[in-house]
Amino acid sequence: MQLKKCSILCLLLILLQTMPVFGSNLMHTASDAANALALDAQSAILIDASTGTVLYEKESDAKHYPASITKLMTVLLALEYGNLDETITFSHDAVFSIEPGSSHIAIDEGEQITMRQALYGIMLQSANEVSNGVAEHIDGSMEAFAQHMTARAKELGCTGTNFTNANGLHDDNHYTTAHDMALIAKELLKFDFFRELMATLYYEIPPTNKQPETRYLYAQNQLIKDSSIFYYEYCEGGKTGYTTQAGNTLVAYAKKGDTELISVVLQSTGYGEYTDTTALFDYGFANFKTAEVLAEGDFFASIPVITLNKKEEAEEIGTVMAVSKTPVVVTLPASTSLEQLQITDTLPSTLQAPVTAGQKLGSASISLGEEALGTIDLVAQETVAVAAEAETLSDKNPVNLKLIFLCLAIIALILLIIRLIVGKIMYEKKKRRRRARRRRRMQELQEKNRLENNRE
Repeated sequence: MQLKKCSILCLLLILLQTMPVFGSNLMHTASDAANALALDAQSAILIDASTGTVLYEKESDAKHYPASITKLMTVLLALEYGNLDETITFSHDAVFSIEPGSSHIAIDEGEQITMRQALYGIMLQSANEVSNGVAEHIDGSMEAFAQHMTARAKELGCTGTNFTNANGLHDDNHYTTAHDMALIAKELLKFDFFRELMATLYYEIPPTNKQPETRYLYAQNQLIKDSSIFYYEYCEGGKTGYTTQAGNTLVAYAKKGDTELISVVLQSTGYGEYTDTTALFDYGFANFKTAEVLAEGDFFASIPVITLNKKEEAEEIGTVMAVSKTPVVVTLPASTSLEQLQITDTLPSTLQAPVTAGQKLGSASISLGEEALGTIDLVAQETVAVAAEAETLSDKNPVNLKLIFLCLAIIALILLIIRLIVGKIMYEKKKRRRRARRRRRMQELQEKNRLENNRE
């Protein structure tokens, strides 16, 4: 049984050469643990669900029949292109094209259930006719949906997968690999509803237009049943599969602390799919961990922002904070601390204004010894405009607008008072002149009367 552990051995060899604090025990422990797995499955893989890092693989690129774990891709397309509350109407072909005796929930031709109910039927009871109905609902036909499944798998990076149906019933041209199924399983974690779906142990579909009785659905995955001898406390859920040609297959998820793992086993016998999966999870949690190095928006550095003045001299007009654009999550050996990581960046020593919030300023690379673990873009947290210098100067010598308005008001009041006083003076002068004219006229009239009297 040949194991492919190149990525693990390379990382551990680097640790041995560049970070002696680990000594040789870590490398030997991890490799010994990997060798000790001795899986029953012909093909298997274990990955970190957050980073996609391969932690263990055994013939993970070998092609095998997937059986009902095919339905994970069916669920993925349903979540990507469907609506949980829309109604699915089942055709004759969807209901009656499945193999006699294969898994079903007795859906009838013309029966209607919601997409939500259909997905519970697929994940809990592995209902083959329900998978067909979902396929027709999404793409119009089962054939078109199968082509869609294969195309979507390629988009995810799958290189050894070809789907011919939505349910996983045997077809010689229907195959996949452990590595490809891990990629599909990882994509499903983007949907919160899928996490709820895969962890569900029991679900009821109420009476429909064709079925007067309630349907009671029970999960088949023994890893999440606490009454099962195969119960695994950290398992979040998964999908089982079986056909004569495929043997036992299983895709499962488990989370312990901040570390979430995905395992895939293909072509297993007996109950080997459960014992293999448990062994893979135990190995993963014992030897590796997931760690967040930087969160989105984390401060990284401050960079001066400059502009050229009239003399073509550089002047600093402010600073901008470089922050991480997205989180950086890495997979580390279990005994490694974040302090042992090296972080280098490509940030400039200064920035030329203007700088816009969200603008890429550079990048940061995270490594452990010589092993590159991840790279992240660093962006500006705020905007610094070219006019920042003038704004800064005005901030240093702010104009007191209240004082200006007060002064203007006082001046206006003084002018008003002066005008009133001048007006009063002019009025009095006019009044005196009118009185003087009246007195002169009276005197003239009296003088005239006197002269006339003398004449008489």
